[in-house]
Amino acid sequence: MSAIGMRLLMLSWRSPGHPQGGGAENLTQEVLRRLVANGHQVTWFSAMWPGAVSRESIDGVQMVRQGAQWSVHLRAWNWLRTRRNDFDVVVDQINTIPFFTPLYLPAEQRRMLIFQTAREFWWRQTPGLFKVVAPVGYLAEPRYLKLYRRTRAITISRSTRDELVGLGLSADAISIIPMANTFSSLETLDPKPGPFRVIVVGRLEPAKHVEDAVRAFAVLQRREPTARLDVVGTGAPAYRERLEAEVMRLGLRDVTFHGRVEEARKHELMAAAHVHVFCSRREGWGLTVTEAAGLGTPSIGYDVPGVRDSIGDERMLAARGDVHALAERLVALRDAPASYEVFRREAWERTRALSYEATTDAFLQALDV
Repeated sequence: MSAIGMRLLMLSWRSPGHPQGGGAENLTQEVLRRLVANGHQVTWFSAMWPGAVSRESIDGVQMVRQGAQWSVHLRAWNWLRTRRNDFDVVVDQINTIPFFTPLYLPAEQRRMLIFQTAREFWWRQTPGLFKVVAPVGYLAEPRYLKLYRRTRAITISRSTRDELVGLGLSADAISIIPMANTFSSLETLDPKPGPFRVIVVGRLEPAKHVEDAVRAFAVLQRREPTARLDVVGTGAPAYRERLEAEVMRLGLRDVTFHGRVEEARKHELMAAAHVHVFCSRREGWGLTVTEAAGLGTPSIGYDVPGVRDSIGDERMLAARGDVHALAERLVALRDAPASYEVFRREAWERTRALSYEATTDAFLQALDV
């Protein structure tokens, strides 16, 4: 059929406004609202959270919310049973647990959208008593993803595509769509004033390994006593307390925990920083890396799935979990201003070439309807 006037259903655990929302929800909303603007009918089924409403329209996207993190998948199946013919294509967005659409939808109607595989997230992210199921999830993930071998897949990085191919999905059936920023990149790059500033942006949770950034910064501050660290984002209070305790243990100065801030303030802090440190050990894509680059701030991180794709320069990567190597890259950027400006400009130019219009076009092409 033609994609003109397409009726699309997006299934996902989280949707805009979810307290744990992040880059995946940002990309999904930016693409879906553009589809609506282009004449398509879009419904987004996701879980509830405290304070959410069960139905609303956001940018023309019809939101339907039922269930919670562990029940939304069953609720989606039950809701869709009598509505299957209302949609031309159903996108099963996998965030840890899939909606298992290969069990109840034909291949021509279903698509899979996956930003990353979970793997070690099962151990670090599963909350409270649910940790007892982490081994089950870790072992089950490769097996349930194999159910999608006859489903056209969409992802956002070569790293995730390669992992899916390793599970038996055909490379020809997997499309990669580009990430982008919701704001325009800087038109020009001006010199950064001192003192040397480092920033970490994102949810404060164990999977982000923010403590590695704090320890790398400690090495820098011993070399450059006026260096400053800004930590932007909120998350589990206990994890933030651990980070604050680590700052005290290391005797660091000029470390500020800003918590959640407005987008304008976040961009201001990103633009003021000299380096963005991104210590996650698995991502689909590091959206904050792209945001920082657009504001003239390069990133360093680990050579791991998603992070290597978004940073895009092996010279800015350290081996997984090697805080010493991460610190060496941070110090090197401070000690070599000319090289720093080259890395900074290259990151900025890569980001300027991205747009959500191109992302939406790629998504439509990947749907192949």
